[in-house]
Amino acid sequence: MSEKSSKTEKKNDECYNTAAITNNVEALEFGRTCQSCAAGMAAGILGLTGFQGFILYFISVGIQALIWNVKAQGNWLSYFPERNSFTWSHGNGLLTFVLLWVFFYGMVHVY
Repeated sequence: MSEKSSKTEKKNDECYNTAAITNNVEALEFGRTCQSCAAGMAAGILGLTGFQGFILYFISVGIQALIWNVKAQGNWLSYFPERNSFTWSHGNGLLTFVLLWVFFYGMVHVY
């Protein structure tokens, strides 16, 4: 038996607690939503426009990813069955960011 097939068999034999994984994904989503809200408010209040605001968003996403990685001690497979569940939903966070960015920019700098 080759080494590759034995690794595949080990991966298929692994068992996950779906309640724990669901809880982990919910915590990750809540953290992303809060991070997006905070970054959007900061970008609006600071008066960032164009690419500067998006750069702030991606910097905050990177900082949050580092925090989650440190908290998981680099062993994200213990908390998520695959890397996709750890990185898949930045689109919703971006929409939240843009919503609050525009709202706070308008409240502070327009009115």
